[in-house]
Amino acid sequence: MKRILTGTLIVLAGIAGIAYAQKANDPLSQDARKGKKLYWFIPDGMRAEPYLFDIYAWAREGDLPNIKRMMDNGTYGFCRPVYPGHTPVNFAAILTGTYPQINGVSDGPMHTDGHSLVKPSMTGFSSTARKVEAIWSTLEKQGKSVMVLSVPGSTPPELGRGYTIAGRWGGWGANFYAVNFENIPDASVQYHRGRESRLFYFGPPLAVFPLVGPAWEWNAAPRSYSPPKESALEAWGAKIYAYIYDSTNDSIPNYDRVAFTADKKTAIADLKQGDQSEWLPVTVSWGDIPIDTTVRIKVITLQADGLFKIRFFYDNLNNTLTKPVFLADDIIKNVGPMVDYADSFPAQLIFSKEDKDAFIEEAGQSFDWHRRATDYLLKTYAPDVFIHDIYTPNQMLTSRWWLGYVDPGSLLYNDKTDEERAGLWREVKQMYKELDAIIGEYLKNADEDTVIAVSSDHGAVPLHRRVHLNNLFARQGWLFFKLDPVTGEPLIDWLRSTVVYLNYGHVFIDPAGLHGRDGVWRRSTGPRYKKLREEVRLALQGLRDESGTCPVMRIATWEESGRVFRLCRERIGDLILSNRPGYAWTEEMSDDKKIFSNSLITGYKQGILTEKCPAIWCPFIIMGPGVKKNNFLGNDPVDMIDQYPTLMKLLGVKLPDFVQGKPLEDVCE
Repeated sequence: MKRILTGTLIVLAGIAGIAYAQKANDPLSQDARKGKKLYWFIPDGMRAEPYLFDIYAWAREGDLPNIKRMMDNGTYGFCRPVYPGHTPVNFAAILTGTYPQINGVSDGPMHTDGHSLVKPSMTGFSSTARKVEAIWSTLEKQGKSVMVLSVPGSTPPELGRGYTIAGRWGGWGANFYAVNFENIPDASVQYHRGRESRLFYFGPPLAVFPLVGPAWEWNAAPRSYSPPKESALEAWGAKIYAYIYDSTNDSIPNYDRVAFTADKKTAIADLKQGDQSEWLPVTVSWGDIPIDTTVRIKVITLQADGLFKIRFFYDNLNNTLTKPVFLADDIIKNVGPMVDYADSFPAQLIFSKEDKDAFIEEAGQSFDWHRRATDYLLKTYAPDVFIHDIYTPNQMLTSRWWLGYVDPGSLLYNDKTDEERAGLWREVKQMYKELDAIIGEYLKNADEDTVIAVSSDHGAVPLHRRVHLNNLFARQGWLFFKLDPVTGEPLIDWLRSTVVYLNYGHVFIDPAGLHGRDGVWRRSTGPRYKKLREEVRLALQGLRDESGTCPVMRIATWEESGRVFRLCRERIGDLILSNRPGYAWTEEMSDDKKIFSNSLITGYKQGILTEKCPAIWCPFIIMGPGVKKNNFLGNDPVDMIDQYPTLMKLLGVKLPDFVQGKPLEDVCE
């Protein structure tokens, strides 16, 4: 069983490889290659606007030479995302040319009528959430060979003849997310973090708090000048032991190194604070299936008393995450283990300076992997259509360390000196230079028949305060919960509760209880429902923080949602909210039921009305046959849904009937 993915599936991979090799010579593929090609790079969270993150000015100044080349040889401008401004909704809009009311993706985690509210009933990151086909399916039907890399909404795979690689968070394949092991002196740390130590608040743990005790039964352990300690670091079904020891002969406890082993006999790494191991073999578990992969260990912090924070970063690629399956082994062999993006969501590398250092290192590895993968895949597989995303830009601009101190719109801006801010700007611009280097691989591999596009799903705005709406509802007597005494995770009494906030802007309401006798939520109706809904709306509109500011920008009922927010009505709450920039809704609850708290992260994008908020804007750059050269679209942003029909017009492909967007006439010659 242990070798299931290196035995049976290798045979299947070989068969698939032969089939794919034959496909390249069939008449359909040869005919498709006579037409235009499309290379589309859509980095997540690449802010671009004409006032602060003016990437086109940076390009003219020489910092972004590949973007400058695209500007000189193509058309460029800014783009406005759709509400609620975050990744799955915007990717669905970009890739279908439609708003959520048509494509069905109204949020990331979505709750629907007839399902429990305890967990989402569907995810907007899954291809199954879309009601219409994405551009890759349409182009494959035209005979194009298509490859998608790391694109939200691309899995489960929809391509029949093409290549799908590691579509993010689509609920398909074995994803092994990075885990931080933290030896903490105070159990209240875990309690106060609550669900924020889990992927998307309800998924697998991103932080584990292991026990530490005296080391015992170690063979050939390094000499320690203080009593050595050990901890079993276990995640994804694999256990690696840490041996914490003092290599300094200075007569005081001074733990400075950690040795790692799977069997207490043979060390696989020996690291000090700041060190990172090579890629190490490890067997993890996907349900009952063992999977051979690799892990890289990073000692983020190691204090003299032995307290530590150690990060295990697992290869983001294996042959359950590619179609066809042979792609994973080929890419790992020729590009290396995948570092898809830095940190995770919610962010875990936000608590110490050493966390920031770890983030920068991980981000660099992510950019390096994506740059090399782009070159390798375009050269080796030569797809007619290549659509590619990288999540690391979002992770930087929504982390703790940067946006709040470089954007003058942030209340934290003056917390840094001019010299410190200049250093932060250098780090931010280095991220954009890394993106520019990836664009360089597109340019290098393109020919005269290739349309190249660069866009993004959203920018990021400074974040100051978190608004704990569920604490407000608890104060009003509408929500009843208690917190787990160890983990701090909330346990809601769904039968007694009548109002709850979930997702990125949705309030669910039922005066008879949010879960009926069958344990599911159903949309309520009637006078009692409308009366309670109006009471909730008034409570939200009357909400003020200490400065007297209301965090609510707009509220719509589910009946109004199509007109106000262009959302899919059967996949939303009873009230839908947009938040004032600087404020962010959160589901998290606390014993003290405080409504407002300061945010540790300093950037975000969720729930914002994008029309008059340039910080949420992103780029749109395009060059190739039929595109106007040296053509600036101006400071007014284009609509996100217009990118798809513009690209299709340039490719000479008829638009599907469902498309709402229109080709941008100022782009085409």
